[in-house]
Amino acid sequence: MILLLLLAAAPARAAAPAPDAPAAAVVRSKEWVVRRGKRPEEEFKGDVRYDAAGTHLSADWALHRRARRDWKARGRVVLRRVLADGTVVEADGETARYDERTRAGSLLPAPGGLVRLTRTPPAGEPDRGEGARLDWSGQDEATLSGAARVWGPRLALWADTARFERDGSRLTLDGGRPVLEKVEGEWTTALKADRVVATESPRRIEARGDVRGWLIFKDQARRLKELEKK
Repeated sequence: MILLLLLAAAPARAAAPAPDAPAAAVVRSKEWVVRRGKRPEEEFKGDVRYDAAGTHLSADWALHRRARRDWKARGRVVLRRVLADGTVVEADGETARYDERTRAGSLLPAPGGLVRLTRTPPAGEPDRGEGARLDWSGQDEATLSGAARVWGPRLALWADTARFERDGSRLTLDGGRPVLEKVEGEWTTALKADRVVATESPRRIEARGDVRGWLIFKDQARRLKELEKK
């Protein structure tokens, strides 16, 4: 699911390898300004790049406030993560925030634009998505909101809000009469409802409120036999 892009891609500390960052973590920029005192902070200007353990962030500008333990980035922000199976997940926008304590972050587009997402598996075509805002909380939850849309060879969806919860692999679509289309597997479906909830374990789709759509099994004869046994 493309919302598994819970990137945790915010920089860990600053500049060269930092005490609480992975050994290979490093931040580079054309200019680095360090401000000391009661509210120490580090400002990175021009071609900012962060790399560590398969995670990459790039932006035109970034600020790390040590006392608050948070980060801000703006200007052509790109978050990229290479997962263990070789899948590459990428999101781009205009501004980003990340809180090291809560592990909560957000990515917003430039005015009038959209946050764009791409999930590219090692083999096959990518899934793509877009929305007015992306928020995440650690690696447990991510929400794409504001005319959220995802499309690709596996599924397609439209909703005001699409929220993915890692616990139980739950996808919840709300607002704007959400639409979900499943296009792979033993069965395919397309439906519209007031709310749609899909889970991986168990594999299940629930639609509530004036549900409309269709469901087709690839092997209809086999499915009918299974139903007759019940």
